[in-house]
Order: sequence, then C-alpha cells, then structure tokens
Amino acid sequence: MIRSRLPQGSLLLLLCAMLSGCYTHLRDHNQEPPADAAYTLERTVENIVYTEESWPQPLRADLYLPRKRGPHPVVLVIHGGGWANRSRDDMVDVSRKLVRHGYAVMNVSYRFAPRFTFPAQLQDLQQALAWISQNADRFNFDTDRVNTWGYSSGAHLAALVASIDSVGPPAGGGDSLPRVRAVVAGGIPSDLRKYSGSPVVTRFMGGDRDEMPDRYAQASPVYHISADDPPVFLYHGELDFLVTDDQATDYYEALKQRGVETELYLHNWRGHMTMFLFGDDAENRAIDFLNRKNSRTLTVTQQ
Repeated sequence: MIRSRLPQGSLLLLLCAMLSGCYTHLRDHNQEPPADAAYTLERTVENIVYTEESWPQPLRADLYLPRKRGPHPVVLVIHGGGWANRSRDDMVDVSRKLVRHGYAVMNVSYRFAPRFTFPAQLQDLQQALAWISQNADRFNFDTDRVNTWGYSSGAHLAALVASIDSVGPPAGGGDSLPRVRAVVAGGIPSDLRKYSGSPVVTRFMGGDRDEMPDRYAQASPVYHISADDPPVFLYHGELDFLVTDDQATDYYEALKQRGVETELYLHNWRGHMTMFLFGDDAENRAIDFLNRKNSRTLTVTQQ
C-alpha cells in the first residue's frame, strides 16, 4: 500500500487538499461511484421505541422509507460520539442519501457510557435488529438484506453487531436476529486492545485494558472475525489522530486473511472529523458497495 504524506506548504494548500479527492481505494480501483438515484423519501416515522418494555431505558429511532416497490433492503445506521454522547441527528444526511438509493433506513439511539458500559450498546443494537425482523411485514422490509453503517464508535458497533455470535440473552424475546448482509464502517476503532489509559475507551469499558484484557478483546471487532462474516467497507482519514488509521488498515488485512470480502478507502489528507464532514466520495463508494452486496439493480421506476 502506498501512502502520500502531507507536504510542507501553506494552510491554503492543506485546506484545498482536505477537500480534494486524494485517496487510496484498495480493491476496486476502477469502480465508479453510483449515480444519484431518483428515489424520494416517502415518509419518516420519528421516535419509534424499538426496545422491549423490560429494557433498562426506552430507546428510540427514526425510520426513513423510500418511495419505491418493496420489499426494501434495510440499513441500520449508528452515530458516533465515543459511546457517550452525540445523537442520531448526526446521521440524518447519510440516512437521506441511502433513501435516495432505495434503502429503508433505521437511524438509532443507544445507551451511553459511563452509566452503561459494554456490552450494553451492543445489546441495544441487537434489539434494533430484532425490531427490524418483527416489523418486516408492517414496513415491507427485506430481512435477507439488512446492513449496518456507522462512523467512529458507531462504526465499531456496526462491525461488532455484524460479526459477534451472541452476547447475553437473545434479543427480541428470543427471536433469531436477521443476518447482516454488509457493513460500512468509517473511522472505526476496530481493536480496543490497542488503547490503554484512554479516558474515552475506559469510560466505555468500565475499566482500563490492563485490568480486563479479556473484556477488551471481546469488545473488539477484529477479535471476532470469522470466514462467514459479512463483507465490510472501511473508510478512514490518514491524518486521523483520534482513531489512527492502523485501526482500519490492520482490520482490513485481518479480514482479508480470514477470507472476508473487504474494501478500504483511505483519504490521504483528512482527519477524524473532516472525513466525517467531507466524506461524500467515500460514502458514494460505500453505497456502491452496499448495492453490489445486496444484489440490487437501481432503477428510477417508482410507485
């Protein structure tokens, strides 16, 4: 893999570079991003409570439904914020973009650390998957085409819920969960074992790595890789000093070694937040990835 490093130059050059298309895309170098589809938003169902009545606290989601014939492939969208803050409002733009490409989108909230530590957030997402399965007929979901998409800590959860076999009692009253078809993970902390003394990770885990090494392994998506995992699209900024790019590159190599289909998009001159704020090209290529993994042929025919 060839990396371009930041040259000496002015702030103007840096800003221009950050907004330019300087990137490395490993696997489908010649793959063009998808054209913007003609689907429109049919309706938004806001503040759905997706958790069981017995859950420690009610959790809500917003559902975005496209105006098209179903059954709809679904994307479970998960916001970042260090497992402790931010909100699903951060993922409205990408949710609407996915709708334009014919996906139903469930944009979820989840419990926050430090009040709730791992695996609480993972179990929340299992509840969301169970809700999708239980409401498939109501909203015309295709439960054979359920995907996850997250950024930062949301990417960690998107990858983890897709690869881990189980944690605690089955969600959804014991119902089996839909198998995740594909994962999109941006700015992912894939191996929490690399963090020691990090206040963000310690708050999420309920202790430091050296105090609970097995727990840190269990919370790391890279630890759960198996040959039957769904395909994974990774995107990351090479100037990400919050979640360094080795979290993506090492995860990419580990997935390949286990025979899991994966693609990696690295932007040479973007950091953690600039990759999130100005990542349109990466998002477009991620949507193309989802389209291929969901065996979809986009059309403009609408009901």
